[in-house]
Amino acid sequence: MPRTPFYRSVATQLASALEANLSQTSEPVAQQLWNAARPRMISTVARAEGLLARSAAASTASLKPCSCGKVVCTGHCPCGRAFCPGSHSHSLSTSAATQSQPAWATDARAPGLAERLAEVTKHFPTALSVDDFMSRVEVALAGYGFTGDNSIAMSNLCRDESCLILEDKIEAAFGSCFSTHGLGGVLTCGVIGMKAGLSHSPVVGGKERYVFFSFPHIAIDSDGKVGAVSRPNRPGASAACGALIACMGDLKRDGVEANCKQPGVHDPLEPEYSILKQRIARRLAYEKINPLDCSLVDMTKAAERVITSDLEYLISKAVDPKKADYAVFTGVQIHNWAADLNNTDTPSLEFVGVGKSYVVVNGEKVHLDLEKVPALSPRQLQILASASAAEGKSATAASAGKLVHEIPREYLMKRLGGALSRSHVDGAAPAWGSYVETSYNDPHAGAPQMDHPYEADAAPKEDGGAGTTSFFWGKKK
Repeated sequence: MPRTPFYRSVATQLASALEANLSQTSEPVAQQLWNAARPRMISTVARAEGLLARSAAASTASLKPCSCGKVVCTGHCPCGRAFCPGSHSHSLSTSAATQSQPAWATDARAPGLAERLAEVTKHFPTALSVDDFMSRVEVALAGYGFTGDNSIAMSNLCRDESCLILEDKIEAAFGSCFSTHGLGGVLTCGVIGMKAGLSHSPVVGGKERYVFFSFPHIAIDSDGKVGAVSRPNRPGASAACGALIACMGDLKRDGVEANCKQPGVHDPLEPEYSILKQRIARRLAYEKINPLDCSLVDMTKAAERVITSDLEYLISKAVDPKKADYAVFTGVQIHNWAADLNNTDTPSLEFVGVGKSYVVVNGEKVHLDLEKVPALSPRQLQILASASAAEGKSATAASAGKLVHEIPREYLMKRLGGALSRSHVDGAAPAWGSYVETSYNDPHAGAPQMDHPYEADAAPKEDGGAGTTSFFWGKKK
């Protein structure tokens, strides 16, 4: 795809500054990450509607050199920051310098973003804003040869439509996903299902590359209420994750042992839910956790551990590390939406509680610490968040370590089906309704239902020939 021309002096200045500083760092991994990520990050920033060209003067003016002469200082400054912009006095002590810097650079359009993050991290300490998370994932993966052009993403989320926000972000970086979604995030695709997705991967340099994303989800609304989520055009508070809330209720009522079943046994009318509940029950029994002591946060974290183990087990059966490289990112998707989506003054946020993060390249497993991947600037994050763009600029708050970015309300309402026309809600029958009415007689009205038992009317023949066994479907017992 042809790339839009951009203002090279600003982009090159930024790239050169980072390159000059990283080349002198004592950590070779940082240099490796930058070398791989540089082309994609610069082109991505530059492509976004010519923003670099329009803000060249402002961007140049904001790059103030440190006393050492570098545009971006790598940390010899007494302030202790990994990247010092050089705009403060170097005579200050570390503590004084830290105190002199604002804890957060907040956006006036969305006060309280920092407090919202703090509330979420009480329950999930590793939480990152979804755009911050994805930008770090993309930078880290670039250092190991994974890009959106040479990899396929496989996403395993809950079936809840609220989870599409994260899937949109993944697809903005890696293109269309092969999805293995299940109720509560439970994996039921099996080895064949996973191999089907892997067979769609690009082959570049003789290798396939896969990026696995797996997240159950939970809601913590803007008022801090765990499990509560507002949905478009639905009065009152809804819940997320409904399947995990139901699991928690059943396990508290019936206990763990009653719900531990042999693998392969499930309720035919509730296949995904019964499998999800059984797997969580077995995990709680293994970890000796009493479900009566579990909150929804605890149950969600247990589900994450179960689903991560299931994912890694399926990967071990489906992936040949001699022929393919792969990456795994797990955790919990967190909806921190406005307690009432009709309140346009309260921003909706989306977070990811980071779990496992690693790559396997040439058969060698390397664990990644996403918190050590530098966060983008608010302006860069605004650009990379354009997958959920709406009119106007979304609110962003930034600190030295993390960024919080709003999910635009217009995008959220449209993505979840919150825009209805009058013709859809006035209840009037269409004038052409009578013309399309017809009658239908089902020729297979007696076909077996999914929970009907079956019995063999004859034992299998064992004459070594083409033995056949006929079956008849009994009545539902």
